[in-house]
Amino acid sequence: MIDLVKIGVIIAAIIVLIRLKVPLSITLIASSIVLGFLFHLPVAAMRAAIFRGVLDAEALKLVIALELVLLFSAIMKERGSMTRAISALSQVFRDARVTVAIIPAVIGLLPVVGGAMLSAPLVAEASDELSLSPERRTFLNFWFRHVWEYTLPTFPAVFLTAGIVGIPIADLVLVNLPLTAASILAGVVFGFKGVRPFTSTHAPLTPRGTGKPLLSFVWNLLPFFLVILLTLCFEIHLVYSLALVTAGTVLLYRIPPARLGPLVRKNISFELAFLIWGIMLFKEILTASSAMDSIAAELSRMGMPTAVLVALIPAVIGFITGYTTAFVGLSFPVILPLLPTDGSGAYYVMLALASGIGAHMLSPMHACYVMTLEYYQAGMGKTYRLLLAPALLTFFTGVAVFLAAMWLAG
Repeated sequence: MIDLVKIGVIIAAIIVLIRLKVPLSITLIASSIVLGFLFHLPVAAMRAAIFRGVLDAEALKLVIALELVLLFSAIMKERGSMTRAISALSQVFRDARVTVAIIPAVIGLLPVVGGAMLSAPLVAEASDELSLSPERRTFLNFWFRHVWEYTLPTFPAVFLTAGIVGIPIADLVLVNLPLTAASILAGVVFGFKGVRPFTSTHAPLTPRGTGKPLLSFVWNLLPFFLVILLTLCFEIHLVYSLALVTAGTVLLYRIPPARLGPLVRKNISFELAFLIWGIMLFKEILTASSAMDSIAAELSRMGMPTAVLVALIPAVIGFITGYTTAFVGLSFPVILPLLPTDGSGAYYVMLALASGIGAHMLSPMHACYVMTLEYYQAGMGKTYRLLLAPALLTFFTGVAVFLAAMWLAG
């Protein structure tokens, strides 16, 4: 139980520092070091964890990829591609709110860490007419980016869980469909609460076909879709996809070095880089401490009902780590022996995913969340107030489906 208390102290300290407006990057780096001392990590283990969190190839690729996203988006915006794309989409969906929701949902088909940064500039452009607060923009971009996480087979929550538990992916997707439906509904209801319907100024005055506007939308955002195509279909790492497409746009638009230099200097964010390093460092030290294994074991020994444990263990790990792969990889091997072997097992897994994903959506360690906050310069407290109700609605949808399945099973 002492390990759970230590983690609780760390999380409480992070929340206090955030409330005191200490930069999140400094907060996470400092918390990582304190975490290592609390769990008595040897100096050699601390050094190795710091190396993996900061200088590991994957960590560096993520930092470079996100900096490339900022530069790539700036180039697209300067050339007017974003404005033309939003204008074209607004001719199909006349209500600007629909456009704002669709953009992150489409970009969200790309299951990469920090993928919300790809859609953030587009949402900013599309939501200008709605005069949304930074917190509302953060919520909409972040929330709709993740509505597919419960059911899209390319997301770790689906394929990794299916592999660990031994459930066919098709079966897992089927039982999780209510979660995605609830997530979309929650995003619409709570994300646009108090936002009046607004006919975009880009929308035509007379009805017209949707073919040309959709073609224009795709054409103007073709570099974005190329990034998705290269990453998903050809399995090229995001950093290489972005580097290739960014270099291609520079050549295509014939941007001279005299203009490219100021664009790079203006859009490179050191705060964002340190923020990613802080998240990766916290994750690595947390893993090195074996704290999550200990906490999961402690919770499973408490004699709680199986359904409570199945929901609680993924939620605790998901909130603390902010990583889907972490809570799936750490919690499902622990709860697997608790699952029934009959057909109801899939619904226990669905409940675990509803809980784990919901908690990781609220985690201050969630990369997409903290990066979107930083991009829009939004307040974390105000954004949490927007996130809490949708997260609870989605989770309780999972609870309702689980209880209905248990009732029908007798």
